Amino acid sequence: MTQVQIAKVWLVLSLVLLYYALNSWLVSQGGNEIFGVKLIVSNQVPAAMIAIPICGVLLICTSWIGRLHAVRGGDLWHRRIPIVGFESIDTASKEGRLYQGFMLVVFSLLPILAMLHFWRIFWSAEVMLSDTKAFTTIWDWSAMTVPARICTHHQVAEEICAGNATILPGLEPLIFAAISVAALVLAVLHWFEVFRKSA
Repeated sequence: MTQVQIAKVWLVLSLVLLYYALNSWLVSQGGNEIFGVKLIVSNQVPAAMIAIPICGVLLICTSWIGRLHAVRGGDLWHRRIPIVGFESIDTASKEGRLYQGFMLVVFSLLPILAMLHFWRIFWSAEVMLSDTKAFTTIWDWSAMTVPARICTHHQVAEEICAGNATILPGLEPLIFAAISVAALVLAVLHWFEVFRKSA
C-alpha cells in the first residue's frame, strides 16, 4: 500500500474509534448518543464495559497502521503522521505542525483517555449472579462459571441489574485488560515511532 492509502485507512478507522469512544463516554456519563448510535448500550456501566474491548481493538488497529505510516514517513515527526483532510498542507509550517500534533492527540490520546474513563467505571462495578441473585465484583473468579448481569449506576439492586449486559466475572475483565494493555503498548510504540530521532 502507498502512504496515501495507509493514511486513508488510518483516518477511517480513527474516525470510527473516536466516534464510538465519544458516544460511549457520553452514555457512561448519563447522556444520550450522538446521531442515535445503536451499538451502544444505553445504561452507564454496561456502556463502559462494552466500549473497552471495542475501543481497544480499534486502537490496536489504528496504532499499528499509524506506526506503519510513521516508519515510512520520513525524517521529520510531522511527516510521520497521516494528513487528515488537507492533502496539500505544508506540514513543515508552524500551522501545519500544530495541525498534525492536534490530529495525533485527537485520534490517539483522546481514545486512550476515554478507555481510562471506561475502566474507572467498570473496575468497581457490581454484578448480580444469575443463579443465586447474589452480588459480587467483576473480579470474582469463583463466580466465573455463572453468567452474571452487570449493574447500572453502581447501585446494588436486582431491578437495575436485570436485563443488563451479561459478564463472566474474572475471565472477561482479564480479557478486556489484555486487550487494553495491548492497545496501550501499540499506542506508545506508535508515538515513539512518530517522535523518534532521525539517524
